[in-house]
Amino acid sequence: MWFMNKKTLSDDQATALNEQAWAAFRGQDLDTALESFQTLAKACPADPRWMNGVGAVSLAREDRADARRHFQMAAEHDYPGSHYNLGIMAYQDGDHDAARQHFQRAAEHDYPGSHYNLGSMAFQEGDHDAARHYFQQAAEYDCPRSHFYLGSMAYQDGDHAAAIEHLDKAVRHDHPEALNLLGDIHLHAERYPQAEQAYRRAAELGNVDGYNNLGLLYLQLEDYQQAKQALLQALQSDHVYAQHNLAVAYHRLGELEAAERWYLISFSQHGNLQSLENLGHVYGESGREAEGQALVAASDKLYEDQPLNDYEQALIDRLLA
Repeated sequence: MWFMNKKTLSDDQATALNEQAWAAFRGQDLDTALESFQTLAKACPADPRWMNGVGAVSLAREDRADARRHFQMAAEHDYPGSHYNLGIMAYQDGDHDAARQHFQRAAEHDYPGSHYNLGSMAFQEGDHDAARHYFQQAAEYDCPRSHFYLGSMAYQDGDHAAAIEHLDKAVRHDHPEALNLLGDIHLHAERYPQAEQAYRRAAELGNVDGYNNLGLLYLQLEDYQQAKQALLQALQSDHVYAQHNLAVAYHRLGELEAAERWYLISFSQHGNLQSLENLGHVYGESGREAEGQALVAASDKLYEDQPLNDYEQALIDRLLA
């Protein structure tokens, strides 16, 4: 047990009161939660669960100083939840060494999230061996984010079988980034139905790349109407490449006015030189051969950081006006 000097509550009663307090906390009833934690404190003053709970209430009320004080009180009893919370606060404050120490203490008790956070920190610092070690520990309690990282690392190492194994486990939890990467792997292996299913589900879950990648899949399959519909959805997520890819769909459908519009938007808003080159091709196909050739030449020169001639510059200026 993590408490002693019990006054008026049995162990079961103290546990029930703690659970009641957390239920109120999860329901955002902070006053009731605090009252229950304080009742626990009076009955069991050395029980670190009330210290951790009061710290959580203070943190929810943005009183970081009081939150830290109560978390530290509980951490003196080696309460894993408070070590975890102190690790989060230290990380937010930019003190990664202190964060790592607290996460390690929490991980010694197999506290959920601690192994993942240690793995994430190691990954960000470029220590992929340590990251893999911690992610594997977190994966033992089916942490979807750790499965995603392990799948991503396996994919980067070229081990697609291991990547799919971990990503499938993350996908069971509807992890959108895992679904998107799984779509990439299926696309690479030309498993188009599986790629389509993964991209679509990723998009439905809000992954910003989902509809764009679905559109690219349809472009590759030469299903341009489906590509157009997916890329129109990608526009709603402000995907940086959606405008260019949508223009490609319109271009291949022969809808030159719409293609021209979206190539121009892509170039003017994002400086996409491929859009500028393709805009030149649309001009050529629309009977504006001289302007089209100038735009294609300008895109090549801009890509190579070469100066434009006066006609090309005037044409670009007119497009951006």
